[in-house]
Amino acid sequence: MFTQDRVYLAILRVTQFIILLTFHEWGHAKSANMLGDSTARDQGRMSLNPAVHIDPIGTLFLPLIGTFFGGGFFGWAKPVPVNPYNLRHPRRDLMLIAAAGPFMNIVLTFVILGVLKLLLVFGVLDVTESVAHYQIKKELVLSAFISVFLAAFNLLPLFPLDGFSVVNGLLPERASREFSKLAPYGLPILLALIFLPSLIGIPNFVFIFLHNITTDILNLIGIIVGVR
Repeated sequence: MFTQDRVYLAILRVTQFIILLTFHEWGHAKSANMLGDSTARDQGRMSLNPAVHIDPIGTLFLPLIGTFFGGGFFGWAKPVPVNPYNLRHPRRDLMLIAAAGPFMNIVLTFVILGVLKLLLVFGVLDVTESVAHYQIKKELVLSAFISVFLAAFNLLPLFPLDGFSVVNGLLPERASREFSKLAPYGLPILLALIFLPSLIGIPNFVFIFLHNITTDILNLIGIIVGVR
């Protein structure tokens, strides 16, 4: 049943998702431009305007449906276009461009928790006296968690995720050529990892692993910033 609270929650979660994805995609586009490929910039994708990165199905429809039904969701943004022929060192530069997206999510996590720290230090938020303030703190921490989770998920070494290009760039050239042959199998494996466990009624160990890694990284960043 789509109650008003559930609708509000779904819109809030998707808004958080879109903002975090926007910085992720901007990181790809900005790094590509810095490394010599202006394709994304020329197409208007080197932007912090969320509208240029939204994929109607992956960024809006699936996340909304997933949140409506009270579970997690699988989503994506429009891929940032990269022309490897414009890069001086294509394999290395593609690795750096791929890594820039998750890196931006980690930077954004520091920013979110840093803002939370300032709000608490200057008394703008008083979580002991106000339920609303407690909710704001909770949503900021959740945004930080989602940001780290996006970084961790995207670093899985499966095509079309960023981790595939990162691993490919780190491997010796001969091993890289062999690893590249696995690209056609990446998406089917990824979809199986996401959906198969729930279909056959077993725990999703990949997502449990990602959740644990995300929690550990978030706690570490929280300690560094001073909100843990």
